[in-house]
Amino acid sequence: MNTDPTRMQESNPGVFLNPVLYEVGSYNWSRYNGFTFHLMQSIVTTNSTGGLGWYYISDAAGDGHWSVYYRWLNNIREMEKQAAMLNETNYRAIAKTLQSWMYSIMVDSFGDIPMSEATRGDEGVFTPKFDTQMEVYKSILQDLDSANLLFNETAGLRYNTDGEMLYGTDNALVSGVSAGITKWRKFANSLRIRILLRGLNVPGLNAESELKKMLNAPATYPVFESNEDAAELFISGVFPAEPPMTRPQDFTSYKVLSEFFIDNLKNWNDPRLPVFATQATNDNQKSYVGWPSGYNIAPSFNGSGPNQNIVKPPLELTLMGYAELEFIKAELALKNIISSDAGTHYKNGVQAAIERWGATFPASYFDNEETEFNGTLERIMIQKFYALFFCDYQQWFEYNRTGLPQMPVGDGVPTGNVMPRRFKYPVILQRNNMANYQDAKENMGGDDFNIKLIWQK
Repeated sequence: MNTDPTRMQESNPGVFLNPVLYEVGSYNWSRYNGFTFHLMQSIVTTNSTGGLGWYYISDAAGDGHWSVYYRWLNNIREMEKQAAMLNETNYRAIAKTLQSWMYSIMVDSFGDIPMSEATRGDEGVFTPKFDTQMEVYKSILQDLDSANLLFNETAGLRYNTDGEMLYGTDNALVSGVSAGITKWRKFANSLRIRILLRGLNVPGLNAESELKKMLNAPATYPVFESNEDAAELFISGVFPAEPPMTRPQDFTSYKVLSEFFIDNLKNWNDPRLPVFATQATNDNQKSYVGWPSGYNIAPSFNGSGPNQNIVKPPLELTLMGYAELEFIKAELALKNIISSDAGTHYKNGVQAAIERWGATFPASYFDNEETEFNGTLERIMIQKFYALFFCDYQQWFEYNRTGLPQMPVGDGVPTGNVMPRRFKYPVILQRNNMANYQDAKENMGGDDFNIKLIWQK
């Protein structure tokens, strides 16, 4: 009978957008920091030898990912429903893009997942079936293709008059065009190319021909062309856009960077080294030095810690970067899937990855035999590894796709501890959705860390 004056009484598709971007972007940053950073042998704990760097993986490692993503996928579904009801095609296209982005990370993390029946509790669907990986990939690719057609660059976002968080898109036009919607469309298509690359060797996805079609028709399928186009979420540090980590000291407590991570940057004379790392003091001398990954006995020297400035606002959270797209093109050119120069794309990717962090790209960078393009996938993938720094699980996914770059295995890593292929399903599914969980388990051949997904090497 009473109206709450502090809460909205009506909703629209615009009110869902910023919370989804902020919450999922922040969560992904935290997952890189707490999971990928350690698993991919880039940071080493100094107070324990029982963590992810030694491939000790908790059965519950993916539980938070599952619950957080499905919560926000529910919001995106409502956003799309309202956009459809109001005939707001740009909001529908954005909803499809964000939904595809999140489902792609989910399917690459777990394998079979609920999708077609997910987030339908309001319809009484409380035990959704699990779609197969192939079904999920096909649905995602179709949704992103639809989004590309739905985006209307001659209109903005009616309900975000102050601009949304990713590209600042509002309802304003410049020369009859919404710059923000143009970038959203590039994000959708670049994301589709990422997903097609992952499924390049999966029979039935037709990924190679789709990649050729998209990359040979840039007017029909516009993609990222610079760091300005990249999906980087700006975090000002001012409420409500607070940084994912509120205490910078937590970023460096009992942690040092690894030899693997530090030594590559040193060998390359890479300007990102002081951006990512601090110097350690040993024998009254300062230098950049890493600790061995998966050590058995802790080294007696001090190691370089991660630079706390990485976590201090203002900062940008990467959903998908321009450098990643250039490295994808480099790989496709190397494999003769597209007719362009792999070396040029490689160089574009390296430069973009360096400049994304505010560092100045040295004119002599490729004069080094360790950085010049040598015509191998190994050279592309080691640079792509650094380009994916703090981008959710993408380093992990790319390693499981290609086996590159080669990961160091320390002498303290127990025999049998290896890189996981996927997360295990949350245990709660065995209580709340047992029948569908068992079907998914049977279809995938088990629910273990070593179950190979359909795109994995």
